[in-house]
Amino acid sequence: MNAHASQLRGRPDKIFISVDESTGRSTMSFQPPDVSAPVQHEDDKTGAVALKEAKSIVERFPGCSIHGPHFHAARPAGRMKMRRRAAPGEES
Repeated sequence: MNAHASQLRGRPDKIFISVDESTGRSTMSFQPPDVSAPVQHEDDKTGAVALKEAKSIVERFPGCSIHGPHFHAARPAGRMKMRRRAAPGEES
């Protein structure tokens, strides 16, 4: 059993795994959220480390489902949101 599975504060219903492709960091979060704070794994570009840990938690809590890994790229830091210009005669 992994170290994190013993630190859960209840039974998870779902485990979500997401991988930030720009940093190579995976995040494992739980539903309901009060079961545990999200757990991050550095240098886990494929999500394999998080998936292995999630599978060991599912062995302990049958019926819990794993969703992911889902891959995404973080927004560049400091990027401004695009705003629409007001049309003539329109007030802001």
